[in-house]
Amino acid sequence: MFKINKKLCLSTTCLLLIGLANEVQGAEEAQQINSRGSIKYEQGDWQTKPIDPEKPGNIVVPGGSIVKTEGPLRLDFVPKMSFGAQVISTEDQLYYADAQLFKSETPARANYIQVTDTRGTLAGWQLSVRQEHQFTNDKTKNKELKGSILSFDKQWANSSFSQQYKPTIVKDAIKIEEIGATYPIAIADKGQGMGTWTIEFGSSGSVEGIENTLSQVKNPEGKPVTDARVGNKPMYKNQAISLFVPGKTLKDPVKYTTMLTWTIAELN
Repeated sequence: MFKINKKLCLSTTCLLLIGLANEVQGAEEAQQINSRGSIKYEQGDWQTKPIDPEKPGNIVVPGGSIVKTEGPLRLDFVPKMSFGAQVISTEDQLYYADAQLFKSETPARANYIQVTDTRGTLAGWQLSVRQEHQFTNDKTKNKELKGSILSFDKQWANSSFSQQYKPTIVKDAIKIEEIGATYPIAIADKGQGMGTWTIEFGSSGSVEGIENTLSQVKNPEGKPVTDARVGNKPMYKNQAISLFVPGKTLKDPVKYTTMLTWTIAELN
């Protein structure tokens, strides 16, 4: 106990002496020294999960496989479109694409593309689509749906990022009348396009001011048609994406397919 008390007293005495010295000599000048802090940013190249095009703060799990690219400027998701099973007809027909369904709790949405730009340069980008060949089946007699035209309409952009970075969307319907030609969909000028953006063709009607283009698919008895691949969720057609097939085009009872190339590129 004696040693402990001695230490406490010494400490107190020192404090008192310092206080007295300051009164006699005056306060010393404040001293300063600098130290640095740092952070380094790199262009992001991680993968961004698909998001809900109508509620972009929500991550979703689309039905089917996900096709994507990599890099700081990338495509996170592009649509795979099906126009269903149709009866052969000698009349001109307009078929609508199946809407996008999800394995998650998200309801059906219109088909969409997702773009992410994490370059940090605000250099801008352009999004386009090209149809590589007509709807074909090489294993049948009538190998091509001659004169068929694929169209995209009512496209709009959405994001949880500031709208000041919103890309400019092509407002007119995109009718692919020339196979192999490139058709622009959206352009982010310099200073635009940063972050993650969806470009949706049509809408489910959940966003105010955006037209609903979805209609529920029903069988001849009037009952909803469901998709077992996504937990038997009801199927919808999206009237913003259509396929025109002339009645005079010869068709066989087979599946015809085409290939679309979606391109995201830096501005020239």
